[in-house]
Amino acid sequence: MRKEIVLDLETKSAPLAGEGRDVRSLGVSVAGAWSSADDRFRAYREPELALLGRALKGADLIIGFFINRFDLPVLQPYLDFDLRDLPVLDIFDDVTAKLGHRVSLASLAQATLGEGKTGRGLDAIRWYEEGEWQRLEEYCLNDVRLTRDLYRYGRDHGHLLFESYLDGKTVSVPVSWGMPDESEIRAIVQQAKTEARAMEIDYISRENAGDGFLKKRKIEIQTVRNDEIEAYDHLRQEVRNFRVGRIAGARLLDEPVKPRPVVQPLFHV
Repeated sequence: MRKEIVLDLETKSAPLAGEGRDVRSLGVSVAGAWSSADDRFRAYREPELALLGRALKGADLIIGFFINRFDLPVLQPYLDFDLRDLPVLDIFDDVTAKLGHRVSLASLAQATLGEGKTGRGLDAIRWYEEGEWQRLEEYCLNDVRLTRDLYRYGRDHGHLLFESYLDGKTVSVPVSWGMPDESEIRAIVQQAKTEARAMEIDYISRENAGDGFLKKRKIEIQTVRNDEIEAYDHLRQEVRNFRVGRIAGARLLDEPVKPRPVVQPLFHV
């Protein structure tokens, strides 16, 4: 069984604004972790961080949100090995690479899970200064739970949800840990085009038009341009555009492509 650990931590002080900030001197007030090995949540105070380090060193995957640029650098001074050598999945990095802009843990959790955070980072610093350890640990472990549940949702559904700041709509973003390798999808797409065969795809739409985000479609490819596939959609009975990066599964069918007029699609899915 693969050992996965979800990690989050809180700091003693707030970081300075700016992209060039050095977070290594902020200090850890409490770190929270969930381990798949025993399905338990644990809070680690500063004197216990070596125990956390040993757990991280033995994990097959460390999962977190914004941990590559925050949590791991903050934790590094407490440990005697390089955390950059660990296998890490940073949900923030994965999602922002797909979107091209930032999105918060709170936004993803609210849209995807229907749950929110129980405080803010500045609240955690105040609770540390006031010695309110129970509130601090509960807040940290709730963020661990939200991160774990987002990871599980992405693994099981191939995408996460967030509210678009452009139009306020709930939209999807595919995530790498819930999707097949894109090279595999491209190979099947190329084979379907070369052999002029229909294919069936599991497609993650950007928006939910009433039938969910994940949809099964039978298509006949007409053209492929980089990440865009122009294909006849049997369900809509018209030509539509599909993005390779949103295909969660693909299967060749023993059906030849039929001659159809090539027209420009009016809508994107």
